[in-house]
Amino acid sequence: MSGPILGIDFGTTNTAAAFFDRQGKLKLVPVSEKNFILPSVAWYHSADKAIVGLAARRQIIDDPRHTLFGTKRFLGRRYQSEFVQRHRERFAFNLMEGPDGYCAVKVYGRVVPLNEVAYFILRQVLTLATHTAGEPFTECVLTMPAHASIRQREAVRHAAERTGLKVRAIINEPTAAALYYANLRSPEQTVMVFDLGGGTFDATLMSVRNRVVKVMATGGDAFLGGANFDECIVEHLVEDFRQQHGVDLRGNKVVMQRLVFAAESLKIQLSRAEVADMRVPCIAQGPDGGFLDFQFRVTRKRLEEMTFRLIERAVSACDDVLERAGLKAAQVDELVLVGGQTRMPALRERLSHFRRFASEKDVHPELGVAVGAAILGRNLSRPGGTGLMDVVPMPLSVMLPGGATHEVIPANTPVPCRKAVSLAGLPPGTTPVPVLVFESLDTTSVEREILGTLQVGPEWRTGRGGPPRLELHMGQDFVLKAFLVAPDGRLFPAPIADARPQMRAPRTAAS
Repeated sequence: MSGPILGIDFGTTNTAAAFFDRQGKLKLVPVSEKNFILPSVAWYHSADKAIVGLAARRQIIDDPRHTLFGTKRFLGRRYQSEFVQRHRERFAFNLMEGPDGYCAVKVYGRVVPLNEVAYFILRQVLTLATHTAGEPFTECVLTMPAHASIRQREAVRHAAERTGLKVRAIINEPTAAALYYANLRSPEQTVMVFDLGGGTFDATLMSVRNRVVKVMATGGDAFLGGANFDECIVEHLVEDFRQQHGVDLRGNKVVMQRLVFAAESLKIQLSRAEVADMRVPCIAQGPDGGFLDFQFRVTRKRLEEMTFRLIERAVSACDDVLERAGLKAAQVDELVLVGGQTRMPALRERLSHFRRFASEKDVHPELGVAVGAAILGRNLSRPGGTGLMDVVPMPLSVMLPGGATHEVIPANTPVPCRKAVSLAGLPPGTTPVPVLVFESLDTTSVEREILGTLQVGPEWRTGRGGPPRLELHMGQDFVLKAFLVAPDGRLFPAPIADARPQMRAPRTAAS
């Protein structure tokens, strides 16, 4: 009998893991006594050595330039992308462009690719899990936000493989939560998973039938998460501080990072209390030369006013998913809330138009995704299927020379799938013609994610039997493959080479 498969929820803010032991009992991986959450933070104490977790998180205040947190948001993203350029200045650590064009950080003069940061975190999770199980793990199931790009999934996969684990599957986080839910329910249910984590927001509508989860539609906001709530709090209070003391703190990245850390604590307190204090001592020097404390008393009502637009963004995206599926909130049997930000009372109140919330005993907000990954791992080790029917979260398209774009695989297409498009109109000649392959992010996002280019040789453009066709295959594990289709139907692999970092799809309507 093969060993257990480790389910890992590698999150922007926190990471958790779970597995089923050889007796079939669910085991959560403890980080410390009665704590199952590992902060996704790495503190480099030298150029190539780092500690992760709670001890690293404490260094955010003392050594912010070498303490890396929230890096999953940048993992697998090109440094020159609009998202990175808009957010890179918010962090005290030195985010920069790596040799491959993707995001990296510089620590002690060394350029560190972000998948190394992910590797350190996943390695610690594996060490803790091995200690808990009493035997080594060789395989795992990873979770990712539903709107994670293929490049982001690949980056996390490579980090896990570097620890020695074989990745059996990558599952969308809300789908993992629904698997957990389905494992507890036998009747037929229509479920909406509202997953607002640290870095992203996913809303996924699913049907649960005989403990099989079928995704009906998915949506969300790839750039909305708990971190945005923290930043919003800081922006408001920093402006109040400027008006009171005449000192603008926005230009000091180290100070701003300390404030974001304190804002997160404030936000958590206000989920339980009506009033909380935020105090960071000696934050700046005043006009008279003395040191100023950053000190505010904030009510829950004020917090709700500051973050009102973020809440509306999440609820609006949720309603869009319902509309695409042709359903109303009253037709959803249960709303499953996942992610620490869903503990915010105002958010739960705003979602009161749903009939019923699943209880935290059913799906724990912080641990439910890891348990769902463990359930998929258990199912993969058994004959008879996975109990899962997932969908493509973002449309996959191609761009031909001249700029014409064609959608090949629409969003919400069940996986695995294969779709073809005609490449009519390619220019003649004796040299290969590049065709750009990209994911078109959803309407709440700001850019297209270029996956790379494939080359169409002259023999495909001059042969008989009509214009060439391109077929894209998306597997259950979200691995994308491309093939050129011969007139007799034979498939020839067309490798998608990574595009140069500066190549960008122009923002034009798809033709």
